[in-house]
Amino acid sequence: QQDILPLLPQFNQVVVDEAFMDFLPGEPTLSLNSSPSAMPRSQTLIPHLAAHPNTIVIRSLTKFFTLPGLRIGFAVGHPDHWQRWRQWRDPWSVNGLAGVAVAAALADEDFRRRTFAWLPVAREHLLRGLQALPGWDPWPGQANFVLVRCPGSATQIQRALLQRHRILVRDCLSFPELGDRYLRIGLRTLPEQEQLLSACREILENS
Repeated sequence: QQDILPLLPQFNQVVVDEAFMDFLPGEPTLSLNSSPSAMPRSQTLIPHLAAHPNTIVIRSLTKFFTLPGLRIGFAVGHPDHWQRWRQWRDPWSVNGLAGVAVAAALADEDFRRRTFAWLPVAREHLLRGLQALPGWDPWPGQANFVLVRCPGSATQIQRALLQRHRILVRDCLSFPELGDRYLRIGLRTLPEQEQLLSACREILENS
């Protein structure tokens, strides 16, 4: 947060993507009824928007609850943005089924507690396993995936995992800064992650 705040006045408009903010420790999952003044000030920029009307924060309601098919989220910013953007958007921004599903997800406190119980364990397990692979360099993080730099072509490793082991991981070719050297591996159960790590070791031994 402190790295981004000084940059905001330098641009006419800034859009900050906080899609994975709900995974950060101490950041409660944001609901549609949350008040910006009540938001914690540790990471999110929402409490600072009044001082930076050129800035918009976008949030996802599907990452934390693993509901990607709903494609639902929201944005927080100065009212002038919405008066202008309302002329461009579809008249039906959220369908009824998505609204019901998200309301149920946001009310599920037990899911939130269980997620924060297993997620750090799974993340540490995957980080340590990837660090033990020769030439693999995983980056620490707080989201529900691990970004790892591969010793060779990430797309070749991705193809081998899928063809030989029926394991699909995401390449990072859509991020030009990363290119064909990085994979984004989602956190799974510990047995599933052991299966992935074993497959990666087998690929390294036969490459």
